[in-house]
Amino acid sequence: MHAWYDVRMSERITISLPADLVDEIDGIASASGASRSAVIRQASARYVADVQRSAIDARREAAVDDTLAFLEKLRQAPVLDERPVVDILRELRGTLETEPERP
Repeated sequence: MHAWYDVRMSERITISLPADLVDEIDGIASASGASRSAVIRQASARYVADVQRSAIDARREAAVDDTLAFLEKLRQAPVLDERPVVDILRELRGTLETEPERP
């Protein structure tokens, strides 16, 4: 449980809400057997989690866009060696296998 869910570590604040919203909150609280504060606390926690998730999603989307742009740039780069990649890798591996071991 995060600290902002823990009522023992709560900080009292004063907010103003439209009367019809307070009525809706009170109806939800009454129907669920929770207090008005509990309903507002839970709604606030969900809102914060949604905002954080949106920020993570935006960073992830930017990273995907950057990766796709890099791959497109790579795709457009001139081919300097027409050999199949596996042949180039075998050549490199052979070079590595013949290097002397370092102490």
